[in-house]
Amino acid sequence: MSDEKTKIIITGSTGTVGTYASLFMARLGAADHLYIASRTPEKAATVFYNSQVNAVMRGQKTLVEPLTLNIPDVEETAEKLLRIKPTVILNCAAAMSLYSFFPAMRRRQRKMGMIPGFAHTLPKDMALLWPLMKAVKMAVPDTVVVNFAAPDIASVILTPVSLAPTVGAGTLDSTAHGVKLGIAIHLGLPPHCVEVRLVAHHAIRRYPAKEVPFILRITVNGEDYTRRFDQEQLDGFIDHATDITGVETMNTPVTNNASVTAASGAETSRCILLNTGEIRHGSGVKGMPGGTPVRLSRKEVEVALPEGVTFEEAVHVNTIGMKLDGLESVDQDGTVHFTEKECYWLENGLGLNWKTMRLEETEKMWPELDAAYKRMKKVEESA
Repeated sequence: MSDEKTKIIITGSTGTVGTYASLFMARLGAADHLYIASRTPEKAATVFYNSQVNAVMRGQKTLVEPLTLNIPDVEETAEKLLRIKPTVILNCAAAMSLYSFFPAMRRRQRKMGMIPGFAHTLPKDMALLWPLMKAVKMAVPDTVVVNFAAPDIASVILTPVSLAPTVGAGTLDSTAHGVKLGIAIHLGLPPHCVEVRLVAHHAIRRYPAKEVPFILRITVNGEDYTRRFDQEQLDGFIDHATDITGVETMNTPVTNNASVTAASGAETSRCILLNTGEIRHGSGVKGMPGGTPVRLSRKEVEVALPEGVTFEEAVHVNTIGMKLDGLESVDQDGTVHFTEKECYWLENGLGLNWKTMRLEETEKMWPELDAAYKRMKKVEESA
């Protein structure tokens, strides 16, 4: 093991997910240096000091430091990354948050009798992820990037332009742990007795499981239990998991899953920083749409599919899911083409006449998305 100091930068540290991620990483003590990055130092003060005290309270040696980072300024960001040379960047940055809009979104979707995907929200994620990855490629191309911004789709968009993050966290990792918990409760066993291997796309967190293809393998105390459950039971485990770990389904009782999402990114980062080689679940590895089991180490993050499942099968399942999530195709320059259904939601649900998304346009598109969601929320709350 190298004596080189490990360093992690958390971008978007003042957001809901970023705040939890900062505190979790401080308490885990997996890195020698933890940088709390924000465009505005004053805004980050609370997260910085809370993280610093949490590390001390837990008895960790992690040195917590603030970092002013204006991601859209690619050259300045690259200079700071080159100076720090982070082992890992945990990207929690997004141009806007959707949490406050979910109740209004569900009401409007019920009125319209439809469930759209999430591809229409891409501008809020790509507006910051795209310049961040340009800075990473320019300055520290070997740094591992753990990404929360549209993790099941971002790599499909950025792989053609050689800017894909290393691995996505949240979504499938959260779902897999929800499945594990549900099976353990069903069998009356402690969760550590159950292992789950899941291949699926984020679409499974939008639609009922019976409408989205997935591959699920279950072992209990080392024994394969998958065939002990029929398809209806497997679908039920998935639906329960997405309801309790997410905010995207129509029936979830959860109003905010930021801590669950952040925990996924923190645990993924821990595995990489400590070079554990553990298998967890991640999205977008090697440009794949959706998520799979992945083996995590500093040297490489690799797809670790269940026995008998080929890479081609996983890509096929997740490509279907990607289209259900509203993304029809991606051009070689990263231009996104939305599905017909997603365009219908954009026009009739949000009043936006979008058919495509070019990376160069995301800085202009995300304020339009934010304004559209605010209009929708105002109308639905006054109805």
